[in-house]
Amino acid sequence: MKYQRVWLLFLFCLSFWNMNAQHFVIEGQTNGYIPDGSILYLGYWNGMGPTFCFTSDVVRNGTFHLEGERKKTPDLIYLYGTEKAIGTLGLRLWVGDDTIRISANSEVPETWIVKNNMPQQSEEDLYRQLKGKDNMVMTSRMNSRQLWDKSLSPDSIRILSSQMIQNDLPGQIRILDNLHEQPQLTDVGLVWLFLTSAYASWMTSPEHLRTGKETYAKLTGKQKQTYYGKLIKSCFYPNKAPERGDQYIDAELTDLEGNSCKLSDYLNKNKYILLDFWDQYCAPCVKSVSGLKELVSSCPDKLAIISINVGSRESWEKGSRDFLWDNLSDGQGLAGIAARYGVKSIPFFILIAPNGRIEECWKGYAIHRSYMEEETMEIILPNSLLTEAPE
Repeated sequence: MKYQRVWLLFLFCLSFWNMNAQHFVIEGQTNGYIPDGSILYLGYWNGMGPTFCFTSDVVRNGTFHLEGERKKTPDLIYLYGTEKAIGTLGLRLWVGDDTIRISANSEVPETWIVKNNMPQQSEEDLYRQLKGKDNMVMTSRMNSRQLWDKSLSPDSIRILSSQMIQNDLPGQIRILDNLHEQPQLTDVGLVWLFLTSAYASWMTSPEHLRTGKETYAKLTGKQKQTYYGKLIKSCFYPNKAPERGDQYIDAELTDLEGNSCKLSDYLNKNKYILLDFWDQYCAPCVKSVSGLKELVSSCPDKLAIISINVGSRESWEKGSRDFLWDNLSDGQGLAGIAARYGVKSIPFFILIAPNGRIEECWKGYAIHRSYMEEETMEIILPNSLLTEAPE
């Protein structure tokens, strides 16, 4: 009898846990836009983009099935792919208690039709409509070309990136105008203000910048203290980023073991410092690791590389296993030292001379070829040889 009571208590606790489990289910139809065999992922945002997935499914017979446990209600997760056949823009999903049904209407997940009972999803759809399906498809195709077209030169990639931004900008301004009209932003509105603020440096109209600042001003104190809020402020009220010839900016950083240090600790050792702002989800960041290895091995007595992670703790740990140099973080993503250096996208490299002078900066890393390593060597070796020449 005693063991029977214990067993019944165990079953009750198990059933109670199941009743309160934050479970969700996603059923999807690809409608011929995504080939069978493609893999779709679910992940959480990590400060730069979807983090490592927590579940995935292979498309079979034009369908996919995904499920998992949400952390809260509503929870914000991302549906995305990592293959050439799948658009590069992830679909934001506000997850609640009901089954989510998704129907593809292009190869780009961000455009897909979502049906659930969450009011946040309805608001999400409103902003996606303002952005425009054609806009999202075009942006995704440009981005896919950057990633997969091996014939593109670094200059061509830079031109394509500029075209992609100009394609996106009108939709982002429409969204910003809509957010500005609202007396108070919801959680969904806060996310979209963050997404729109990333385009602030390309908004040439003072009116658009004023609209962004006024919208930020309407955020609550709590919203301003969120990671989204801090990033929004750094975009609409940017610090002056240091340029070539300026002195470096010091920062408090820690390693994965929790040991703290400053950038100034690395100076005055007769070495150049190459700062590498990165995250694991970023394909160009991952691609740059082999080039950085070759670079530091070519002149170990002249160069120290310091990688600064701007993503989650998880991506920081998993992405740095092959690093042969110091790998640090200030725990603030793009809102900390990255913002002070003017980093808005990654990878971003900054070369600092032994005296603390910024020698050069590079934005991005071409998937198939980059000149960053060559230019770094041209700066380091001639200057180093000159310094060591006898009097």
